Amino acid sequence: MNNTALRQPELWRPLVSALRGGAPAGTRQIEFRGTVHPGSYGGSILDDGESRHGGRSVMDALEPLTALVDGRGVALRALVTAAGDAEVDIVAGACPVSFGMGSAILETVLLVDRADPEPYRRAPVRHDGVTTSPNADPEAVRALVQRLLPGAPAASPAALAAAESSLGAALPADVRALYLSAGAGDLVLPADPDLFYGMSIIALDDAAAREYLEPRSRYGSWSDGAIEVVAPDPAERVQPLAASPAWFAVGDDFGGNLLVVDLEPGPRGHVGQVLYVDHEIPAGARWLAPSLTELLTGRPSEPADPSSEDGLLVRVGPRGRTVADVRPGAEVVVVSAAPEPTDLSGLAGHETMRTLVVSHSATVTNLDVVTTLPSLEYLELGTTSWRQLLRADRVPPTLLAAGMQGRADWDTTVEVVDALLALWGRPRLDVTRVRLPSAG
Repeated sequence: MNNTALRQPELWRPLVSALRGGAPAGTRQIEFRGTVHPGSYGGSILDDGESRHGGRSVMDALEPLTALVDGRGVALRALVTAAGDAEVDIVAGACPVSFGMGSAILETVLLVDRADPEPYRRAPVRHDGVTTSPNADPEAVRALVQRLLPGAPAASPAALAAAESSLGAALPADVRALYLSAGAGDLVLPADPDLFYGMSIIALDDAAAREYLEPRSRYGSWSDGAIEVVAPDPAERVQPLAASPAWFAVGDDFGGNLLVVDLEPGPRGHVGQVLYVDHEIPAGARWLAPSLTELLTGRPSEPADPSSEDGLLVRVGPRGRTVADVRPGAEVVVVSAAPEPTDLSGLAGHETMRTLVVSHSATVTNLDVVTTLPSLEYLELGTTSWRQLLRADRVPPTLLAAGMQGRADWDTTVEVVDALLALWGRPRLDVTRVRLPSAG
């Protein structure tokens, strides 16, 4: 962040003027909360507590700021009063807090550096006796590719060896045959209802495709990754992993979804089976075919809908689910507002619950039960509940990250975030306050 530039009051006058110009007559206080990153910006506005759309003038005032922030961006809060005074708080992105575009803005506090949510920390297990499919046929793949992509440059043996070295494992023979026949290109099969439609071959040096399979590329924000669950494959072909270092992207389906070969399948799968990684689903992969050969020469299974949450995620609230519905083995519990307060005491001692989200609009009792959950790594609450736990010294020491719910008072939010960071010995928020006493 260019601290010197952002501390200049004149830089913020266009934003303050735009906020005041769009407010209804008689408005006593205007509050804007938003984020600015290189190339992107936005936020939300409250006039005396009532939400309104910012309009073009507010966006125009934010746009020049994108050139003054680094890749981590900033979160900001601008407060304008009817008297004409204004102040802007700027939170640098270097701090261990992720910025959201919702009402909280200071969305997630990372308490343990570089930690990932549990589904993304899972490592594949090697199952003895699992082999490649007996129908995997490198010669069939080679002949198909040469017929459909005649003259396509092949990947070099050196590039293939480098890819395998990076992967830490040898690729199946039919996958090697693909790359030694064509290093890239659109492999479009003739229209036939009994055959696969084809794929665009992902080059061995396509870093973007490989990076997409990395955990942090898939889950985006901690709050999103923490509520993801990966149900077991009923056929035991695919391990229940959110992401896996044993998945190697060989193609995409012309729609942004990846086709990967799986080198560490489940106990009833095959080494080199092909999985479908949906770009709209941030965790897991779905089985397509026992091998690349069978994908390209037959009609693979349609990617099945993701397995049901199967009791791994329980949403407690007015639709009838209660704390009593949280069974052993559940991983994620989300509590929303209900006509009566939700008593959390029934969760005491739950062994596998790793995520608990309590909506800021929900009323709960026995909140301190969170200290009895040995696997709890992510807790998301409104600031009132966080202050309750902080005052009672009942913040669970097992947490890796903490989430903020609702649009609480800004100073209270900063206070809560700083208190959580202090408990884990992390630096406080880097907040710069710019005052504009004569904003007009």
